[in-house]
Amino acid sequence: MAESTFDRVVKVLKEQDGLENVDFKPETTLEEAGLDSLATVEAVMACEEEFGIEIDPESNPKTVGEFVDLVDAAIAAQA
Repeated sequence: MAESTFDRVVKVLKEQDGLENVDFKPETTLEEAGLDSLATVEAVMACEEEFGIEIDPESNPKTVGEFVDLVDAAIAAQA
């Protein structure tokens, strides 16, 4: 069974320093998870690489759910 976008995004987020043990849920804010603005940019770039997409650099997701929605929208825009 293929991994969901949420699972793949969480995997990328967990690869960031110190986030291996965070319990990510869609409502978890990136700040709560320990991502500052630079770490968020790094996570966006890592997701772009993981999914082969481009995410609007002006986007500023606040929660994991918003982050997943951005990835899904970018995937849909490529189709």
